Amino acid sequence: RVVRLAGRSAALAAHRKRREVEQNLLRAFPEGHDAAGRTLGSIAQDAFAAHFANQYIGASFARCTSSTWPEYLGWRGLDILQDHLRDGRGVVLTHPHMGPAQLPTHVLGCMGMDVVQIGGGRVTEVTLSETGEWARQQRLERERRMPVEIHDGARFLRPLLRRLSQGAVVMTAADGTGGGEELGRRLIRQVLGQHMGIPVGAVWLALNSGAPLLTLHCYRNPGDGPLYMAEIGTEIPLDRDQGTTDVLEDGADHLASWLDKVLRAHPGDWLFWDGFTEGALLP
Repeated sequence: RVVRLAGRSAALAAHRKRREVEQNLLRAFPEGHDAAGRTLGSIAQDAFAAHFANQYIGASFARCTSSTWPEYLGWRGLDILQDHLRDGRGVVLTHPHMGPAQLPTHVLGCMGMDVVQIGGGRVTEVTLSETGEWARQQRLERERRMPVEIHDGARFLRPLLRRLSQGAVVMTAADGTGGGEELGRRLIRQVLGQHMGIPVGAVWLALNSGAPLLTLHCYRNPGDGPLYMAEIGTEIPLDRDQGTTDVLEDGADHLASWLDKVLRAHPGDWLFWDGFTEGALLP
């Protein structure tokens, strides 16, 4: 909570960066507010808070254990994931970068699940201060200690098919991976009123492994209890009798519709507003 407050304070001080974020928000909310009536300035402050929380959360990972994780994260739809895993199959779980992006990953590992997170690769150019870069390196180092397996996204995906056959949960981003070089195939779809590349690696993995494709998004808890909530959605339907191209196209449609919905519902929790511009997330 202290770190989130520091982020909101930074939003007030960083005039140019805040205006840049607000300009990007205007692409998604041309009327100047979201569906709940929150102004772009208020959403931008929340986005700064979310960014700070994500950047500086690493120090908390050591305290978030198999016994303490309920103090950090609450769940909705966890039974959906557990029901699929009871069938002995792996599950593909795709998620946008919302809230502290790796918190649900870490907690699933703390719960004893066999989790593989696809990492690496970059999509949006982000310039960090010296302190910000230090914090990023500290966070990455602590993320490497999470009780999960990290698979380099620049490597082949086929080893993940074997992990899915062994009952693992394979997690991969549904929006981007932050920083400069695009990895993996993307299909252009409408998200937040703009054309945006949707990664379809998750759809490919689900199709070729036979595993179900589920969604997950993390957001600040507006009520009592832990500061964050993670919500797992029902299985995304894939017509596996179609050819690969048609399945990827159909899967991209479903993911874009879902991504549009969750980002409109929780805009202040998304970490990529600074990349919601042409030449970055937008072609």
